[in-house]
Amino acid sequence: MVGRVFLREVRLHRALRLQHPLGHAMRSASTKSSSSKSESIFTRDWKVPAAMGFALIGFLQWHHLNNPTDEERRTHPAPALRRLPSQPTTFESTMATERQLQSLKLLPYRAASRLWGQVHDKELPTWMRVPLYQAWTKVFACKLDEMKYPIESYINLGEFFSRPLKDGAREWDTDVKHLPSPVDGRVAAIGVVDGSSGVPVLEQVKGARYRLDEFLGDLPTFFHREEKEKKAGQLATKTKLFHCVLYLAPGDYHRIHSPVDWTIDERRHFPGNLFPVNTTAARLIPSLFVENERVALVGAWTNGFFSLTAVGATNVGSIALTHEPDFRSNTKEQDAVVGKCMSKTYETPLTAERGDEIAQFKLGSTVVLVFEAPENFEFTVQPGEKITLGKSIGQIKA
Repeated sequence: MVGRVFLREVRLHRALRLQHPLGHAMRSASTKSSSSKSESIFTRDWKVPAAMGFALIGFLQWHHLNNPTDEERRTHPAPALRRLPSQPTTFESTMATERQLQSLKLLPYRAASRLWGQVHDKELPTWMRVPLYQAWTKVFACKLDEMKYPIESYINLGEFFSRPLKDGAREWDTDVKHLPSPVDGRVAAIGVVDGSSGVPVLEQVKGARYRLDEFLGDLPTFFHREEKEKKAGQLATKTKLFHCVLYLAPGDYHRIHSPVDWTIDERRHFPGNLFPVNTTAARLIPSLFVENERVALVGAWTNGFFSLTAVGATNVGSIALTHEPDFRSNTKEQDAVVGKCMSKTYETPLTAERGDEIAQFKLGSTVVLVFEAPENFEFTVQPGEKITLGKSIGQIKA
């Protein structure tokens, strides 16, 4: 009897305690704690497998992107390859597909290059300059003995990269029948512009073509005159259009000089992407020099049409022109007009003499020459060959 009364009191007390607000709060807290523990265990259990799953999906997508099938290469080539006047060459068939190229374009090359520009324009403390520049020199084999000024006098990376040469560091070939190099660098491609199909094309590397009209804009007057004279049977002095691609490495002298005496009628600026322009990129990206930002100086020399184009690259979006100190490339405002041509015709054509400095890069990139010359002109260098400013790369044979 006493036992039953005691049990009844215990049950009543327990019921009252649970109905009390404090008791309810304690029960809720207990429930939430249990729930939280369950959720944390659940969260801990799924995070690792989910991360592994996403990583696997990303890897498979990357692998597929970098290993397109033959069917995908055939049915979805890069747009630039579809615009060529004939079927892709065997080499072009191995280049990036449309999907691969679109993936590359998602990377913020222009913004990253602008950020790098801000970094290399920052003034460095004096104590940091010599060790930093010497480290760069060791990696990229710069020739410090050719610098015009002491190494510590360059206040930032930008000044060091575009450092001038001391007087007499380069000797210029003065033979008017010779074509000197406008830069220090390496020959990437040379040849005759092929206009046989009606759409003139150049080579960025052996077997990989790009269209001249997409690279320079309006076709040079050479082609219009040639066709007109051929129809009239008046082609007295036979000429051809030649091209030469010169690659500047990060350790090279970054200033560009006029290779010949000529007049510059127009500046054409093509805001574009800033893909790398090294050999690997040139063999992978179709119409690389059409995709990238570039500044073309267009005019004429004694043998007809002449153009010099400075092509930008990753971290080399800044192309400076000696005769236009206020000109700017790769600005944020220009992002909206990527792929367009912004031209300026000089009211009075500029005169550039052999050896005059006309432009500069802030790091290293590519220069493309497209010029008219007699058909007996021939290059005296080969792709892959190292060349120096002022030395002959071609000549008009007697």
